[in-house]
Amino acid sequence: MNDENNVKFNNKLLMTIQLINVCIGIIIALICVVAYITIDSIYIRGFLILIALGFGLAGFINLYKKLYREDTVKDESNISRIELVNEENEIIRVWEIGERISFIIGKNSMDNEVFIDLNCSIYSKFIDNNHAVLNYAAGKWYIEDLSDRSGITIKKSDDDTKYRIVKDAPCELKRGDILFISKIKLLLK
Repeated sequence: MNDENNVKFNNKLLMTIQLINVCIGIIIALICVVAYITIDSIYIRGFLILIALGFGLAGFINLYKKLYREDTVKDESNISRIELVNEENEIIRVWEIGERISFIIGKNSMDNEVFIDLNCSIYSKFIDNNHAVLNYAAGKWYIEDLSDRSGITIKKSDDDTKYRIVKDAPCELKRGDILFISKIKLLLK
């Protein structure tokens, strides 16, 4: 409810500022018209017309940019890489996701290849070959726990609280979340 009140207040404030800008524009236009009528010199009149056209063009361009600009929304679900970090939060390994829409977290073996291979971690003995799967659907990333024993915990960036992921149930991921697979820490960037 508080966010809704803030949005309404911000909209009223923006409308008030726009109204003030329109009034200032009208006053400047009237001053230019009065100056044009009272000045006899053709050169000064031409100069006033050029200034008025310049201000009008600048105002039109500014308004056009405001109306047709591309709003860049910070997409919290846009995860571009995953970082393996140690206890001191030093980056050990980085995986760039790129254009992938699904991949497995686990361990590579003779008959199993995963995208995020955690064999390099000192805790790899606690990781299943196919421990988790990340899927991109409807513009968001989701994780599912596939493990048999140790499971996955997620520390959400929204509330800084750790949650245990329910087996075979997708959990939404956002940039800034931290995955704990056994004792292995993965940062989502």
